[in-house]
Amino acid sequence: MNTAAASQWPQQTGHLELDDAEPVIAEIQRVPEARRENLSTVGDNRWDLTPLVHKQTVAGTLSIVFDTFPPRYVATAKRLIWASINKPTPVEDLQRSSAARSQLAPATVHAFARFLRQWMIWLAEKGIHKFSAVTDATYNEYAEHIKRHRGSRENVGNTLFAVTRAWLYAPYLPEADRLARPPWENSQIGRTSVLGPANWSSENKTAPIHPQTMAGLLVWALRFVTDFSDDILAAKTLKATPRDVPPSFQALTPHQRFRAYVKQRRQDTQTVPGWVSSNRPSTRCLAKGFIGWQLGLSPEETLVMNPHWPTAGLTASDEAHLPMPITGSIDGKDWIPAVNFYQVEELCRHLATAAFVVVAYLTGMRGEECRALERGCCQTRTDPTSGQLHYRIHGRTFKGALDQSGNAIPAGVEREQPWLAIAPVAKAVAVMEAMNPASRLLFPIEAFSLWPCRVNDGKAVHARMVRDRIQDLIDWSNRAAVRLERPHEVIAPDPEGAVTAKRLRRTLAWFIYRKPGGRVALGVQYGHLRGYTTDGYGSRVASGLRDVFPMEEALARADYLEDALQRLENGEQVSGPAADRYTQAIHLFDQQFRGRYMSNKQAAALRANPQLRIYENPQQFVTCCYDQSKALCHPDRQTTVNELRSPDISHCQPGCGNIARTDQNVNQIRQAIAQHQDEINSPATPIPLRSRLEQRITVLQRIVDEHLSDGKQR
Repeated sequence: MNTAAASQWPQQTGHLELDDAEPVIAEIQRVPEARRENLSTVGDNRWDLTPLVHKQTVAGTLSIVFDTFPPRYVATAKRLIWASINKPTPVEDLQRSSAARSQLAPATVHAFARFLRQWMIWLAEKGIHKFSAVTDATYNEYAEHIKRHRGSRENVGNTLFAVTRAWLYAPYLPEADRLARPPWENSQIGRTSVLGPANWSSENKTAPIHPQTMAGLLVWALRFVTDFSDDILAAKTLKATPRDVPPSFQALTPHQRFRAYVKQRRQDTQTVPGWVSSNRPSTRCLAKGFIGWQLGLSPEETLVMNPHWPTAGLTASDEAHLPMPITGSIDGKDWIPAVNFYQVEELCRHLATAAFVVVAYLTGMRGEECRALERGCCQTRTDPTSGQLHYRIHGRTFKGALDQSGNAIPAGVEREQPWLAIAPVAKAVAVMEAMNPASRLLFPIEAFSLWPCRVNDGKAVHARMVRDRIQDLIDWSNRAAVRLERPHEVIAPDPEGAVTAKRLRRTLAWFIYRKPGGRVALGVQYGHLRGYTTDGYGSRVASGLRDVFPMEEALARADYLEDALQRLENGEQVSGPAADRYTQAIHLFDQQFRGRYMSNKQAAALRANPQLRIYENPQQFVTCCYDQSKALCHPDRQTTVNELRSPDISHCQPGCGNIARTDQNVNQIRQAIAQHQDEINSPATPIPLRSRLEQRITVLQRIVDEHLSDGKQR
């Protein structure tokens, strides 16, 4: 076999010679001063990269353990990983465009080490103990091995790029550690032959949350934030506050206090407070923590007491409730009978999760941006003319945060334009600040963790934990819906699986362009419908959500036009002043867009074509073939023509020249007529209301008759 020598490196005399006492992080300035003690050195078997992590959103530690590498490759691995930490990668040597950065983030270094270890283990098993012995045949065999075991093209590409990066670092390495150029880097043809054809798509593949799931989740999340939060925060404060005990108890030891307490309970009720553990739901346990709290004992004092408490003859009841009133309600009914002493932490986790859902969904920010929010992020401004309150959320953004060299800024950058928010978002922020007064972060990991963790450790909740806590919130809400006899508010399971932070942002865009009245609902939801439609909203939020709108709008419009075309081909009739424009638009879609791949260019062309601006308005039983010059919903249509403007379906006028009616619209009218007739036939309907309903039926039936006489299959 011939060695792949397509690009041999010139002899280098300045390659890396690492000293065991040398620090792993060469530039100490990259490490915050508070983390500069006990940094890893080259000779250590374990290298800790955590001091380089500037993101509070990165959970856990990042470390590389060299015992897991083949012994003959440990020195090579240390040189390569040290270079990836401290030296710029010569990405300019790639003969293709790449998004690879010359300076690697700590998490990327960690991933590089993992893929490098996999490569080295495979080489060692093949009896190859130095990089200079790798040939084209070796590369090809490894690529085939990865394709069999790594699955998707993306996974294979990431795994093989670690080998590419090891080749790129060759100028820093001794001759034996230098790889020849991998064959998949020789040309685009060679890359395609190894990885297969690229299947990249600009379409957002993140599945939106099902509307029924999202609607139910948002209802309960808002309830937690606006209706339940005062009770939960009061319970948290009460549980953390030592109880006042009678003077006769103050001189007693913890055990003496408990004996006196048991004696009193034996005389009064023959019971002591109990509780049911989730681990043992069939067993009621003695509520020792609650009793100790009642007696003014600290948790530590309660723990060290004799485990064999003298409770013989007493029954453990379900009385471990905090002595506090319940102020929150649902339709006038208490949302919970009482707050149990042992439920406080669980309810606090649900409240934190609900606040996260409210902030993330109602602002449209990315999950990592939401997790990185800090105390004081919400600022309030009063409009001097209207007196209306405006809320702005300030935070950091990570997508596109690059330095002058084009490398990612690990800590992100302050977002130039804040997110606009509404009152429930501001309330959610205030709730989190009140619940975690010692934390700099708005969503610290300790507010979501099932287990005690160090307060104010500087880490934000991570994405997997958000996913798990959302499921916990859904489970609690569904049990509450059954308990409160509100079965219609049970949150339906999502057919796509777990609800994640990433899916919240996609769902908002999906909702706006897919649900009937979504654009109007957007204005209502964000509190500024008056004077603004979605187009105004887009200008108000700057770049907040506009990057997810265009493709979603195009996909939604294409889906609608495809459905309309199928109905037309099946013989659907169309009537109304815009009937001809409707059918012409559907046929134009058929000729230019049907069945084509929806690239960004195609999406832009679809959205820009004025003939394809068709909107269904089921509330008014019409289909709008929008032409601003004819639109009666815009009184200023003759003076402020804007090709990007959309219809205001909240002001749809029956005499508008943009109206077309399809059989689908007429079927909706028939359903409304049937519903009105049922109301007329009901003995509970007042006579004046029956008269109005009869008049409404007459008007609707006239529309149906006109459609049947005027409509044509086009």
